[in-house]
Amino acid sequence: MADARVVLVVGASGAAATRIVERASHTAGFEAVGLSRRTAPGGAGDWIAADLLDAAGLARALSARPDITHVVYASRAPHAESGVEDVPGNLSMLRNLLDAAEAALPRFAHLHLVHAKWYGMHIGPYRTPAREGDPRHMPPNFYYDQQDLVAERRRGKAWVWTASRPGFVLDVAPGRARNMVSTLGAYAAICRELGLPFDFPGRPGAWAALLEVTDARLLAEGVLWMLAEPRCANHAFNMVNGDCFRWRDFWPWLAERFGLRAGTVRPMPLARWMADKAPVWERVRERHGLALPLEEVADWAFADFFLGLEWDVLSSMAAARAAGFTGAVDTWAMFAEQIAGYRAAKVLPPA
Repeated sequence: MADARVVLVVGASGAAATRIVERASHTAGFEAVGLSRRTAPGGAGDWIAADLLDAAGLARALSARPDITHVVYASRAPHAESGVEDVPGNLSMLRNLLDAAEAALPRFAHLHLVHAKWYGMHIGPYRTPAREGDPRHMPPNFYYDQQDLVAERRRGKAWVWTASRPGFVLDVAPGRARNMVSTLGAYAAICRELGLPFDFPGRPGAWAALLEVTDARLLAEGVLWMLAEPRCANHAFNMVNGDCFRWRDFWPWLAERFGLRAGTVRPMPLARWMADKAPVWERVRERHGLALPLEEVADWAFADFFLGLEWDVLSSMAAARAAGFTGAVDTWAMFAEQIAGYRAAKVLPPA
């Protein structure tokens, strides 16, 4: 396809990037190339194996694909759920990529950055609904450094940048434990096996706070829209489902989906209380022929994080709407669909 946008997705095996690769591969006018340290499982599709910390090796790898026109950057250095992340490491990875792209990709026209936790939801309350021009929180936040690097780097250049700011990215991704749906499903299955109600284990303030999420497929739709829409050039856009929920309303509905009675608000750190529950899961797994061990289904520390946000987590989609983006997802319907997807994949038991 001579005029296709050839999109290199960096960090292509990650949670946010998998659907971007998939959507670009099946959208007219786009071609997708993945990049990660290891090749794709089974060698699927066009893939480049390269390490972002190896500047020379990265440049050599990209030189084999001079047709690449667009780069989606969805990679990050190893990190914890909260606390200070590696700013120098994350900047070095992006800088190496830009050096390689400018040197080895003669058609390089657009860099897209995927930036979650931009507004500091992991720190404490912030103004909501958050808008793209809101003041930054107290650093460090490596996303800020990355955007500043890119904005300065492109001065006088022909290429442009865009950035998406999703919330929690949800998808059916068997084997990726850091996922809201599979983790809640595993917790529900263990409650059911032990004959317990589906208690809410998060913090009391989180019970009533507003929360939003991002369907991975919507994020992919939004990224490709930004790559193709000239009005988006050199701007960042929030990319969330467009609705929100409170656990107090959602939890009884969720309990019903899992065949349980909704319990009460009973705060308990799951990273501690679920540490000995692998044998319980194995009973469930054996009875229903499930595919994965508990550590590949649930991330309890992640659950403590998303069930512990005692402040509203909400972003405005006004800027994206004004620029022409119309995508939206019904979060409750998305949860139902993803629960069904995990059951079909034999990751979660039937209701």
